[in-house]
Amino acid sequence: MNLSQLRFASAVAAEGSFTAAASLCCVTQPTLSNGIAQLEDELGERLFVRTTRTVALTPFGVHLLPYINEVLAAQSSLVHQAQSFLKPDKRLIRIGTSPLINANLLGVMIEPFRRHHPNVDVVLREMNIADLYRMLDDGLLDFVFGVTSAHKSAWVATFLYEEPLLFVPRAAERSNATRPRSVQLKDIADETYVMVPDACGLSRATRALFRSQRRKLLEYSGQAMSYQVLEEWAALGIGSAILPKSKVSPGRNTSLPIIDKAGIEVTISFEAVWSRTGIQPPQLLDFANHLRKVVPGIVGGLESGTMRRTKK
Repeated sequence: MNLSQLRFASAVAAEGSFTAAASLCCVTQPTLSNGIAQLEDELGERLFVRTTRTVALTPFGVHLLPYINEVLAAQSSLVHQAQSFLKPDKRLIRIGTSPLINANLLGVMIEPFRRHHPNVDVVLREMNIADLYRMLDDGLLDFVFGVTSAHKSAWVATFLYEEPLLFVPRAAERSNATRPRSVQLKDIADETYVMVPDACGLSRATRALFRSQRRKLLEYSGQAMSYQVLEEWAALGIGSAILPKSKVSPGRNTSLPIIDKAGIEVTISFEAVWSRTGIQPPQLLDFANHLRKVVPGIVGGLESGTMRRTKK
């Protein structure tokens, strides 16, 4: 058996669904199902009873689940203890960030903590969000900043900020002299959209937005590798795009806010997550408190300032 198989079993037990557990573990459902099947073969009995509608623990699974979670917690603790021993004087906070995070806002959120804790090194790592979550589980990261989504019961989450989602029309739509100041999703539901791989959370958030409105998302068969390419492909007329406001190139006046039926801007929200069992060193506790208590005031102040400047 391996730690991934144990994480799969813990996720299914927490979510009650193979599909939801696979999403949380950032793997395909066949990968998760095969991993659990291999674990059950090695343990000698089935952990779950599966029907077409429900997934439940067997009595054997109920008995073993606490031990599975104990192994996962022990692994996280082992990694931290090894690092504490090898680098007793090195106080680190390791943060993984999705490429979708607003880099300017990231600095604003972290800088006050750095000023008040000059003896703590904050190390940032930007990667594919699935890899970041795996590193968090493996104890190689302390925090992950990414798009708000369903998360594991072993994680703690706190809201960071939100920003508007903008519709970037394809070239054919831009020549329209009566182009509105905003659009509702129903007005742009028939567009074909250019997308990036689901490495940052944007594609998943876009699909969730369309599902929430019971609309089918029409995706272009190719994939762009950056937000800039999405804009370039939209300019070429290949398809339209949806991007957070901070990822739209400065000076681009063709993008439009997306609003809901009440006229409120549709936004994408971001959160910080960390392990329930991994926040033990003092600097990590301090930073978790900073995220919960200080960051909301910082972000709220910035948003209020933007609103005041807009009204003038």
